[in-house]
Amino acid sequence: MFIKKLFSVLFLVLFISVNFSQERMNKLINEKSLYLKQHSTNPVDWMPWNQSAFRLASNQNKLLIISIGYSSCHWCHVMEEETFSNENAAKIMNSNFINIKVDREERPDIDELYMKSLVLMTGSGGWPMNIIALPDGSPIWGGTYLPKENWINVLTQINELFTNRYDDVLDYSRKLKEGLNPKTIIKNELKESELLTQIKDASKVAYESLDKENGGLRSSQKFHLPSMIDFFLKSSYHFKEKKYLDFVDLTLKNIAFGGINDHIEGGLHRYTVDSIWHIPHFEKMLYDNAQMLSVFSKAYKRTNKKVFKDQIENIFNFLENNLTNQDGLIFSSISAVTEIGSEKIEGDYYVWDKQKIRDLLSKDFDLFQDYFNINEKGLWEKNKYVLKRENDDEYFTEKFNISQKKLETKISQSINILRTSRKNREKPITDKKILTSWNALTIIGLSNAYKSTGDKKYIEKAKNIIEAIEKSLLNDDLILKRSLSISNEDISFLEDYSYLISAYINLYQSTFDYIYIDKAEDLTKKTLLLFKADNSSFLKFSSDQSLLFSDNLFVNQDAVMPSANSVMCKNLFLLSHYTGNRNLSETGKSMLTEISNEMINNSLDYMNWMNVALDYNDSFYEVVISGKKSFEMAQKITEMYFPNILIAASKTDSDKYLLKNRYIKGDNLIYVCVDNTCKFPVNDVKKALELITTKDE
Repeated sequence: MFIKKLFSVLFLVLFISVNFSQERMNKLINEKSLYLKQHSTNPVDWMPWNQSAFRLASNQNKLLIISIGYSSCHWCHVMEEETFSNENAAKIMNSNFINIKVDREERPDIDELYMKSLVLMTGSGGWPMNIIALPDGSPIWGGTYLPKENWINVLTQINELFTNRYDDVLDYSRKLKEGLNPKTIIKNELKESELLTQIKDASKVAYESLDKENGGLRSSQKFHLPSMIDFFLKSSYHFKEKKYLDFVDLTLKNIAFGGINDHIEGGLHRYTVDSIWHIPHFEKMLYDNAQMLSVFSKAYKRTNKKVFKDQIENIFNFLENNLTNQDGLIFSSISAVTEIGSEKIEGDYYVWDKQKIRDLLSKDFDLFQDYFNINEKGLWEKNKYVLKRENDDEYFTEKFNISQKKLETKISQSINILRTSRKNREKPITDKKILTSWNALTIIGLSNAYKSTGDKKYIEKAKNIIEAIEKSLLNDDLILKRSLSISNEDISFLEDYSYLISAYINLYQSTFDYIYIDKAEDLTKKTLLLFKADNSSFLKFSSDQSLLFSDNLFVNQDAVMPSANSVMCKNLFLLSHYTGNRNLSETGKSMLTEISNEMINNSLDYMNWMNVALDYNDSFYEVVISGKKSFEMAQKITEMYFPNILIAASKTDSDKYLLKNRYIKGDNLIYVCVDNTCKFPVNDVKKALELITTKDE
């Protein structure tokens, strides 16, 4: 009897504890997003973004809290732990609000619209982004990270305003929405030569905002800004401006040497909190590494500098060893935070104690210490160091009286020792979310790496990723999923389509397999149908904006990633050349005409647009190669930096637009053409290069 009673008591305790645990789980528990799952045990009654949340807010006449972030965001973790896990804060949120959590990486449309609102309300933005909105989603207040006391005060005050001064709140919301309406765009009807002059002048204005001492943009923090670097690399070629190339070299060298670069495992951190590229905000994002893989590849073509080639290899190894899943797709990010027990420590995985390095490296410590500044220059805090180079290898070969080969061997061996030691540390969490657009950027980066180095491992990995995307994310009707984990599969995003089209075009430029052009053309037709806007040349941000408080969302500014419209504009230009469909080019020109005034007047916000505008408005060459040695000849040209050419190549006769009637059996011929008007074919790469580099008089 006693045993039965004891069993009953234990069962009851177990049942109550399980029940209590289940009650503490909110509606995010069934979501696939890591970021949403991280909030699933909060005492806050979080809901995912869906119609039910809005219906509930409307029925109960409650304000919405829309909280937006991502899993690798440090301050998102802090606010989750300090504020959203607090019972008092949760009680107020649950009583007076309907609470929605959003993963910004899966829903960039929601993030974009509310970020515009936040910047309009406060003058700045960031994550976590917390918006208080009317039941229809119209924002009335916005902020970023707040400790629980501040958060509770805000909620109390806003709820009182909503209850007692409802008309004032509505009026504020209305005025805010008016401020978010797209500006009336004054179209620029300039001739091509006049626009080219304006682009040249705008590049000079943008140059004045650059940090000539450290590289990058002149600011107290340093972001990679690959579109900006790429533009100055390209414009240095077009405008024959050596100072632009010097700026690119300086920036890329300091990124490669700096603490923003993980010298042990490879991969770039998102940004640094200083102006010298030293102390990073330690998260690593796929989109940064994918784009910088492209930038370093192009810079290596232009300069042939070993430091840039080394970075290509380092980023590739990081992607291969840390972010690639079993299907070949690439995960989205690695957190800045290491969780050790209940403690969350930023950067713990990446920083080093001097004595620990001394113990590990023994006799090679002095060289390594000097090479990576394990001294006052490399010190972060609390006797922790972030590795940072300052001097070229020649400095150390002379100082330590060793050969270049021996220096490389010693540094490589030391890095391997530290890498092995680091494996014993607790790793930061990897967000295993698969995002189509970021994987497409990776394909582009790998394709550029292959074109600049000729190393086949890069193109093989690129082809593996495209095959995995086609298998898992793209269906027979050319409907493209945002990710493998997004809850709403009925919504499509322009970013995914435009980046994937660009990836297909880049794969053709690396492999000369025309199936990639055919796929790019088909996907472009689908894109123009899905995202067409009634009153604009630009394409809509997403296919379904019905739950957004504004159904007129276009995004044209180039930020840490280029705008989907600017990428699409480039796609249309290239495809018009490859297919002969001039309507595509005309559509692209319409986009440029509509954006040109804004682009010229605010060039730093439109760097990729400026890049694309050079293609449309300056000399651009079609290089068509036929014959058994066509691929070999194409590779020789591809390995050189020509930002104003496209190459088509075939070993056999072809009926494709650029290749038709170019093949003569037994000959290897190179045609250099402008708008399909070709000069007399040559059979030597050197002669072809002379035709490319020498403009007609």
